[in-house]
Amino acid sequence: MGKLKEMPWLPSGGVLVVAIGAGLVAAILVNVYINYVRNEYEAGAKDVLQIAEEVDTGTPLQARHLKKVMLPKPFIPAMKLAIELKDMDSTVIGKKSPRHMYPGEFLFYPDFLLNPAMQPIDNIPRGYSLVTIPISGETPGAQLQPGAFVTVYGDFNTGGDPRREDIQVMPVVENVRVKLIGGSAEPVSERSRSYTSISVIVRQVQAQQLLQIQKALRSRNFTIALAHRPEGAESAEPEINRQVLDLVEKNKPPGSAPPPPIP
Repeated sequence: MGKLKEMPWLPSGGVLVVAIGAGLVAAILVNVYINYVRNEYEAGAKDVLQIAEEVDTGTPLQARHLKKVMLPKPFIPAMKLAIELKDMDSTVIGKKSPRHMYPGEFLFYPDFLLNPAMQPIDNIPRGYSLVTIPISGETPGAQLQPGAFVTVYGDFNTGGDPRREDIQVMPVVENVRVKLIGGSAEPVSERSRSYTSISVIVRQVQAQQLLQIQKALRSRNFTIALAHRPEGAESAEPEINRQVLDLVEKNKPPGSAPPPPIP
């Protein structure tokens, strides 16, 4: 029987064991590296929202329209306005889709949380008006915020002789809720405490009365003071001082139109 010829390319038993061991170590190291990269990739990640199914513009969004997607940390700076899962109920659910949206689109805060100063005043009831009241003198500064209640005062000449002024400050309207300050619904800060007007919602006839009262003011501007929140504030309506209306009517030049009647 002939002698078997040795194969020079076939490793010996010891070399084969070493090769297999090296392969296992390499595989372990690769797996460790992959896990390390994955952990670094996922560390600090946040869950954000995407559209799960196509929705039309104006569709009230519900949970079925949304899906959770993990946003890895490296992508967060570029997607910092993406809506987080934790804010789904307070920010998205029940809100109308701002546009036609397709599956996979991210949702962003600016689409659902407009700057309050840019939001339209769309909750004016029928028969009411938003009227701007010019103010002067010392203002409450940052203590006055949109939603607060104020009493509006005016300075009037109560003397019968126009050649001799008898100036009296009288409340014009009490406990009226402020909607805008200086034309803005943003909170007032110490740096933005200088303003020259407030806006309030009153009945349309009261808006006309306030405009006529302004013309009778000696300074042509009102002054304001913070007021307490009235009982039943949600349903309570401010009333214009009857004495002020009578005074304005009394001092009107002959032939002027009478003030709108109190309903």
